[in-house]
Amino acid sequence: MNESILHINNLSIGYSKPICSNIQANVKKGELVGLTGKNGSGKSTLIRSLLGLELLLSGEIFLQGENLKNWEVKKRSQKIAAVFSRLNQVPAIPVFDLVALGRLPFHSNFSKLNSNDKDWIHHAIELVGIVDLKNRFANQLSDGQLQMVMIARALAQDTELVLMDEPTSHLDIENQFKIFELIHKLSEETEKTFIVASHQIELVLQNASQIWWLDDGEFHAGLPEQIAYEQQIFEKLSQEKIRFDYAMGSFRFQHLKNKKVNLVTDGSDLAYWVKHALERNGFEVSNDSALKVIVNKGFVYLDDFKLKSLRSLIEKINKNE
Repeated sequence: MNESILHINNLSIGYSKPICSNIQANVKKGELVGLTGKNGSGKSTLIRSLLGLELLLSGEIFLQGENLKNWEVKKRSQKIAAVFSRLNQVPAIPVFDLVALGRLPFHSNFSKLNSNDKDWIHHAIELVGIVDLKNRFANQLSDGQLQMVMIARALAQDTELVLMDEPTSHLDIENQFKIFELIHKLSEETEKTFIVASHQIELVLQNASQIWWLDDGEFHAGLPEQIAYEQQIFEKLSQEKIRFDYAMGSFRFQHLKNKKVNLVTDGSDLAYWVKHALERNGFEVSNDSALKVIVNKGFVYLDDFKLKSLRSLIEKINKNE
């Protein structure tokens, strides 16, 4: 996976004026690149610029050594596939036919699909794991199922580069994880290169081999952990009442804490939820509090009093305060 497939040189993107400038990047074959940044930082504009849907303000993009500015639309569609957030209108056609749209850059219509095309369609459906959906109608699928179909369509296009713009933004948390897990698996198994624009920074950091961080007109590329640390990504995404909790590994509301409690736990799942309930109700967990909550072997105690539920804990501890 050492072969460089994409080279971006001194790129400037935007409309009447630049949104992001001095973009320099190299991407190897088979990499999964996570493109992230705040709203309005230029993520979608960069994706659209790579697709040729937006004119470049300056700079050059090379794919497999060729300058994209010399490519016509047909060649670009044969070399780059795209998956967007969602379809504006879902067609009432079988899943197989929707995936088959990925072969259209090589033909003028469906009637010219040959055995090789059909093999690619079947292969894409199998890679994504939607064989059981191929005969169903696309407009009858859930959002998560439909997004997997659109990824299969991109794979059927058989391009070296696949661009994705917020592919999980409209999905529930289960399908967000499924889609990112699928993209990660496909990048390893197919050696295709994926560039995924997403505001879901935690999923990006867990799956990408390289990260592109757009920040106030500047572009930073590199190892995810290095960029996250050097650019202080979580600090920049935090707000007055929303901060990244490095111990928990997630963003959390900063509820006003004007009370203290000493929490002694056995490290169980219940202990996590007890701490969560206490902090949500304004308690700071501290060793220097006379109030002691103990979690042990599935039970919760306030001092020596066993409590029946978390609700009873919160009610009783507030009375004690």
